[in-house]
Amino acid sequence: MNSATAPESPKLKAATSGFVLAAAIAALFNTALAWARDAYAPLNGIMKSLTGNPWIAHCLADVVLFAGLGFLFTKTRAAEKIDPSGLTGALIGAVAIAALGLALGLRLSRAWCGAAPS
Repeated sequence: MNSATAPESPKLKAATSGFVLAAAIAALFNTALAWARDAYAPLNGIMKSLTGNPWIAHCLADVVLFAGLGFLFTKTRAAEKIDPSGLTGALIGAVAIAALGLALGLRLSRAWCGAAPS
């Protein structure tokens, strides 16, 4: 195909691409933090002491990371250089890995605690 007549690939705005990449990273971070909290009880205690409930601290950490990275990637236009299909694939892959990681983590934590997985 002649490159002069080839359609241009779609481009995402800096904010869109920045926040898509931030969402992919935040999804993986969420799973890693859940695993860390289950594996290291003092971390759960520290997070509970910050907000009174470790899940509130967990959610706040996720939101702060997502927003911070989203604004950083938007300002630096770092994610804008990534092909939109690549960003979409990265987000889908990250969410799938995070979901599998959370499911596996739940199963393992039930096994470690002696409860039968459902």
